[in-house]
Amino acid sequence: MTQILSAENYLTMPWANGGGVTAQVAASPPGSDMNSFDWRVSIAQIVHGGPFSELTGVDRVLALIDGDSLQLTIDDTPHCLTPESPIDFAGEAHVECHLPDGPTRDLNLMTRRGRCSGGMQFVTDAVVEIEPLAGDSTLVVITRGCFFYYDVRLTATDALVVDQHTTLSGNGTVAVLRITPTTTPSQANENNGRSGARTSKVVD
Repeated sequence: MTQILSAENYLTMPWANGGGVTAQVAASPPGSDMNSFDWRVSIAQIVHGGPFSELTGVDRVLALIDGDSLQLTIDDTPHCLTPESPIDFAGEAHVECHLPDGPTRDLNLMTRRGRCSGGMQFVTDAVVEIEPLAGDSTLVVITRGCFFYYDVRLTATDALVVDQHTTLSGNGTVAVLRITPTTTPSQANENNGRSGARTSKVVD
């Protein structure tokens, strides 16, 4: 059954370092915290530059959804993010963020290494078709514009958890996030070996 997540109901919390505010979109298992989630999706508003939290054993995908640019220095390597261009990196990495064009908002996917892995893709169209894969968790986050799911109007940062073929109609951009459980030792080993940063595929 498709679940509608309204942005007005997201749990929000300030960063420990005062650099921004995070809204949790969804997490699994339900009720989990930062130490026990398998995966977590959140939207962070960054108002000041500074360090990210270091999250051991977590893989991260981050994409800019509001603002012109976001500069990240990941383990001494600089990266300039533009809207809707995800970057992924290990949670253990040392990350500093800089805001050359002022405050930004970004979409975050965190997955617990060895339990699951994830990816993020942006789609801009008047009609968006989402086909979940068996065994995966699939979330759709509206990042720009307005879409309708049947007669329900969805605007920026509203989201859906989908478990069946779903059609959205409207005008704008959505982010499709897919989380895949790790089911074999080889997958776990591969996930444990991930490090660095790569553009395209999967704190605040």
